[in-house]
Amino acid sequence: MYWIKEMQNAIAFIESRITEDISIEEISRSANSSSANFQRIFSIVTGMTVGDYIRYRRLSLAAQDLVEKNLKIIDIALKYGYETAESFTKAFTRFHSATPSAIRRKKSTPKTFEPLLINVDIRGGFVMRRKLIPNIPELPYDGNNVAFFITLLEATLKGLGEDCDKAMLTAISGEGNCFCWDDGEWVFGNELTDSINETPFETERRVLSALGWKAKYITVERGKDGSFLNTDILQIRRDFVSAIDRGFPVLVSHINHADYNLNVYFGYEDDGRKIIGYNYNNGYEAGVSPASDVSVPVTWDNWENNISGYILLEGKTETPSERDMALSTFQFIVEHAKRKTEIKGKKVGFAAWESFLYHLENDDFTDLSPEEVKNRFFIYCDGLCQIYARKNALPYYKHLADKFPKWREYLEKAALALDECASYGGFLWSQGFTFDDVGFERFRSLKARKILADAGREAMQKDSYTVEQFEKILEESKLGK
Repeated sequence: MYWIKEMQNAIAFIESRITEDISIEEISRSANSSSANFQRIFSIVTGMTVGDYIRYRRLSLAAQDLVEKNLKIIDIALKYGYETAESFTKAFTRFHSATPSAIRRKKSTPKTFEPLLINVDIRGGFVMRRKLIPNIPELPYDGNNVAFFITLLEATLKGLGEDCDKAMLTAISGEGNCFCWDDGEWVFGNELTDSINETPFETERRVLSALGWKAKYITVERGKDGSFLNTDILQIRRDFVSAIDRGFPVLVSHINHADYNLNVYFGYEDDGRKIIGYNYNNGYEAGVSPASDVSVPVTWDNWENNISGYILLEGKTETPSERDMALSTFQFIVEHAKRKTEIKGKKVGFAAWESFLYHLENDDFTDLSPEEVKNRFFIYCDGLCQIYARKNALPYYKHLADKFPKWREYLEKAALALDECASYGGFLWSQGFTFDDVGFERFRSLKARKILADAGREAMQKDSYTVEQFEKILEESKLGK
């Protein structure tokens, strides 16, 4: 086919002058074609514009230069057609999901975009495609749903080359200061994995936006009979296949998936009829199983019927400044901690603390069966997991204290108070509470639970003191200090 040869000639011409200022007209002439016709055929064959191809190749080569050559970033920027370091950094970060400095320090892995080789390969019909995104980490799951939410999100973003850490994600998500409780009830429901936010994907949206990620958030609506109302199976498959084909794993919210509802899918088979991910729970049972190790991807059939929503990552935009990100985080923590109204029937913040401790101390377990007491003990531990998560945000606050000296005194006090508050998550072990019949029966005792409640009130005061420190930072920032 003549046009295949000419298109390949054009690509060779581009590659030979990749660092030069070449025009579409010059490239078209190398393919013995008009500019309009060449651009149309190139787009049909490759699925991208000529300009996109040149940009992708230059940014891919720029990353190689950063790693392999001792050149200044501005020199590399000029070499590949960018007039300023700022414009180069913006384009580079959008393409590689990492800054030039991060690639140079080898803290992130750059994307590779090789020269195109155009060929025609016609085979039999109904051949089903399979695609798998590499570099999605294999994570252990230990039953701590609160911590797993951030672990999964961090792993997904790092697999895409994002320069982030768990402490920062814990803080900006709100996990480092969240707490919820059903007043008058003993039911499971930690704040993040049960998503009691007022809008779907509110927490995930806050985290991804703070990091400069553009994404679409889809809630799958169903009728009482389970039928799709706002989408269908084919559309869901198209969304997932398209994202995975572009190298973006899909974050998923399930209707029912083990005892957590967030997962990530990073592959498919049979054009999306089957989906691939890790079964992170893998049969884990609290108090019985060791942490489940995940090493082999699992393929699911009929997976669309277990989807309640999903997030389609679309790439990076400009990331907010670290100062603005921190202030936004403090503002959310303060407002959430002091919230008086319930969300989906659950109290949050200090209201949740008060309800949690009141029922811990005053509810009568005398007539409960051993199994019911055991269940309440696990629910209490679910609450402790939320409280203990505060410890995971401490490195981020300490980092901010070093980065912003004006905040240091407040942040050091906040970090110390949060550390003491989070320690309440392990207080029960020092009081003889264990995951066995002896520990469960001890939990039945009002006297024993009062000890837990009194220690919890001290922890709540530490939480309150932390919020006061964040409020002081916010107030001074408004005054321009």
